[in-house]
Amino acid sequence: MSAGVLRPMAEADLDRVLAWRNLQQVRENMYTHHVISSQEHRAWWERSRNDPAVRLFMFEVDGAPAGVITFSRYSGPDGIATWAFYSGDTSRRGIGSAMELAALRHAFGELGVRKLECEVLSFNDKVTVFHLKHGFRVEGIFRDAYVRDGVHHDIWRLAMYRKDWERTIRRVLEERADRRGNPCDLTGKIHEQAIALTSERVRAFAEASGDANPIHRDAEAARAAGFDAPIAHGVMGLSFFSAILGTHFPGAGTIYLGQDARFLAPVPVGAEARVRIQVLTHIGRRVYARTQLLTGQTVCIDGYAELLVPPAMAT
Repeated sequence: MSAGVLRPMAEADLDRVLAWRNLQQVRENMYTHHVISSQEHRAWWERSRNDPAVRLFMFEVDGAPAGVITFSRYSGPDGIATWAFYSGDTSRRGIGSAMELAALRHAFGELGVRKLECEVLSFNDKVTVFHLKHGFRVEGIFRDAYVRDGVHHDIWRLAMYRKDWERTIRRVLEERADRRGNPCDLTGKIHEQAIALTSERVRAFAEASGDANPIHRDAEAARAAGFDAPIAHGVMGLSFFSAILGTHFPGAGTIYLGQDARFLAPVPVGAEARVRIQVLTHIGRRVYARTQLLTGQTVCIDGYAELLVPPAMAT
């Protein structure tokens, strides 16, 4: 598939764009998820094309329209913009990555923004991971900020900065697009390792950390707190990520730059747990990975780690 190009959206594109926008797989992930009427669509077009903070584009591959890319809240060169996209062509492999690369080139090139942002609804985890693979980073999560059919959902806010795009992200993404690749690239790699949360291990962690909360060692205290049995320290679970990242995968010399985590379920003392680390993207020396601690099929800790790997592992 060729790289594809952006061209300004024209009035002649409106029928096609409306048909794409009303596809269930598109609208179900939008803030406005009902079927858009032609009147609503026309009003959006008139409002958007006359807004100096908005740019509307068609993405074409081999001369044929394949998707829509929009920029909004554009504050001018060296400013900030928010972008979104959707594809109307589901038959070609790689359309999404081609659109993402085209949008990044335009944002940091022609628009000259300093920072490019996007928002993803929490149930659209596939797109969140997709953006992370292309170098975006999570800047924040707006908890319960969106309501649909009486159910509250989070909004994930992601961003990329021009300095990071120019330093390494552009080169790595273009290498991937050209299928040149890099043998050091860890993107997509998964490491899993079993962990035994023995009472001896939990006791040693309590002594080392000074956390003597009785719910970690006393069954009666644990039951009083609402647990069936003593539970391991949540931060102890995070320590397993650190141990694996710095010794086994990616390996010795790896440095932690940051970790966010959600504690979703307790881990009983004595449980057989499993650490799962999936590299979402590896750009230059920076690695962004999903980190999980599981017992059986239950995800007890879920989060993301940002790492700096040794120079020999750089892409």
